[in-house]
Amino acid sequence: MSKNIKKNKEDKKEIQDKKVGILTIMYAVGTFLAVYIIFAAVAIYIFNADNILIQKTVKIIPYPAAFCNSKIVRISELDSKTESVKKFYENQDFSDLGMRVDFNTEDGQKRLKIKEKYVLNKMIENLIIEKEAKKREIVLTDDIVSQEVDRKIREYGNENDLRENMSRLYGWDIEDFKKNIVKPDLYKEKLTENIRKNEPVFQKAKEKISKAAQDLENKKEFFQVAEKYSEGDSAKNKGALGWFELSQMLPEIAQTVVSLEKGQTSDIMESSIGYHIIKIEDRKSENDKELFKISQIFVRTKNFGEYLAEWEKEARIYVLLKDYHWSKESLMVEFNNAELEGFEKKLRENSPDDVSVMF
Repeated sequence: MSKNIKKNKEDKKEIQDKKVGILTIMYAVGTFLAVYIIFAAVAIYIFNADNILIQKTVKIIPYPAAFCNSKIVRISELDSKTESVKKFYENQDFSDLGMRVDFNTEDGQKRLKIKEKYVLNKMIENLIIEKEAKKREIVLTDDIVSQEVDRKIREYGNENDLRENMSRLYGWDIEDFKKNIVKPDLYKEKLTENIRKNEPVFQKAKEKISKAAQDLENKKEFFQVAEKYSEGDSAKNKGALGWFELSQMLPEIAQTVVSLEKGQTSDIMESSIGYHIIKIEDRKSENDKELFKISQIFVRTKNFGEYLAEWEKEARIYVLLKDYHWSKESLMVEFNNAELEGFEKKLRENSPDDVSVMF
């Protein structure tokens, strides 16, 4: 009997020792991981480290590149998207422009940093747009997203072509395409529709341009109606704007203008900046280009960029990466490094035809 009791005590002690050992190992591992996470954070945010170990770490641990309201822009997502942009340039054929993009040179590394800044700006912008869309109860169901993907597939020709192009140019699959292109574009499109339908400024502008159209139907002279209702530059010279090529017009305007004959007046048109009624005063061909002499009645609305700027002013945006900060003046991510800031400014001023600036 005493032997059994002794054995039970030994077994219990052995089990207890094993538990202590396991807990000790777990504590040691946990302590090591905590120390490493802090070490990596210091390396990333203070010393701007970007070696292979750090790159692998940020893929596992969701270190934030920035905060936008309650949402996190992860460093891993920023790195992934920047790498896709780099792949796009490296796999595009710019030979017809007599140019190539090489990100391996010293200047090339600076150009890539500029691209990373643009990517971070776009990620923040997408989060702001998505938040505003959800605030207005805009929901993108799987069916809506799938329908948009199907539409884009038809534009490319077929799904295999789309998959091949996405993989070759960006390293993406269809799910990446949905996440990075389709959903952000849909949120912006649906939000724009919602604004045009519900914002009072659009209702007032539509009423005003409708009154102008009614006056034209009542046989009032175009210049008189323009003088009474038109806004902006169109209010000057009684609506007369002068001669234009199609390429100088807003796409919505150009599409209508080309279908009108001399002396004809358009119906009400909506563009990204407001409502228009266009009259073709004259048209001619000159140096193989078609020119149109236009008069316009124009009633302005707010464009999407103006709404976005208002939302950005209200947003709580913090950029944690050492190279950047969020500017409340420009409402954009800007460089902290004066050399990079100067390089970007010089590139834009002196190399406007450079493909890395153009696209």
